[in-house]
Amino acid sequence: MSVITKIEVQKNNKDRVNLYIDDAFYTGMNIEVVMKHQLKKGMDISEDLLEKIIFDDVKGEAFNKAIKYIGSSLKSVKQIKDYLKKKEYSDEVVCLVIDKLCEYKYVDDYEFAKSFVLTYSKKYGKLKIVSMLKSKGVEDNIIDDVFEEEKLESNIERVARKYLGSKQINNETWLKLNRFLYSRGYDFEEIGRIISKLKDELC
Repeated sequence: MSVITKIEVQKNNKDRVNLYIDDAFYTGMNIEVVMKHQLKKGMDISEDLLEKIIFDDVKGEAFNKAIKYIGSSLKSVKQIKDYLKKKEYSDEVVCLVIDKLCEYKYVDDYEFAKSFVLTYSKKYGKLKIVSMLKSKGVEDNIIDDVFEEEKLESNIERVARKYLGSKQINNETWLKLNRFLYSRGYDFEEIGRIISKLKDELC
């Protein structure tokens, strides 16, 4: 059994304290963890309890970093996991933080996908958006549900007209438009239909 010999507030961060065990510096930790475990000078403390307290501190630190990372924009579960793993938090800590974020509604892949689709459907086709969402770890069933619910109108005509702008209309231009629309994630059938329409109108 060891003894807490000093708890002092850090000079550069008033939210954290330095914990001294048996007259030697042991670790820094959030003051909320100190209050939660009712730590005080002269208190006997076991190694097992110290490990639990440190784990609580690391978990809280990871949670706060995740909140800052989310900031004002939604993030997918995978994005947050990847971010925390890059910060070298253990899988156990990452999973606990994700569970807490989900519980508090800070992270929700369905809401993330919905916001993403509404934002990017203005300039990309479904194929591109689906690919982008998958790269962010959103599951197929969530993607399908979002597209089914939103029933978005394709913006391919607006995108195509903007691309053409004041360009000279010739065969090369149509080929380039075809490639451009495909790179934006529109399918071949949709591309063929809009190019046919524009050709009838402009040629």
